[in-house]
Amino acid sequence: MPAPSWDLAIAVFFLIGIAFGYILQREKIIATLLSVYVGLVITQVFSGNVFEFFQGNKTVGTMWVQSGASPFTIRVLIFMATIMFLSAKGGISGTKAKGLLSPIEIIIMSFLTTGLMISSIFYFMPPESREAFMAASRLANMVIKYYVWWVVVPPVALIALGFFRKSSSSD
Repeated sequence: MPAPSWDLAIAVFFLIGIAFGYILQREKIIATLLSVYVGLVITQVFSGNVFEFFQGNKTVGTMWVQSGASPFTIRVLIFMATIMFLSAKGGISGTKAKGLLSPIEIIIMSFLTTGLMISSIFYFMPPESREAFMAASRLANMVIKYYVWWVVVPPVALIALGFFRKSSSSD
């Protein structure tokens, strides 16, 4: 019996992301998408300093840690922690949507948010590891190869879907 491929793992992650989007609904998906972008920025800014701290090269006050954590591990932990904290406790929310487009909008935004998360995690990997994943998986190849599109398309989709959305007004 052959072992499951990375294509299957990536496809399952996309399906879980879309199902999670239905559970969260549109407002939380938009908050999660914004959290992913903030996570990317925070990861890029702080991962070098955090890595130096965990290597024992930098101190915080008189405290330092020496561990074997890789830069990839540090980046993923910072990225995921930022997303979790901002999504859960960030107080970011969108407007309530109504109409027939809302379920389609949830699927699109969940798909794009999941793709952005997966492509960002691949982006944090060393180039050799990315190349190995690209060679082993067609889906990983597409997710990695089109990283710029995963970053650009979600805000464009938000704007485009905004033209078709009717906001509910509170009286």
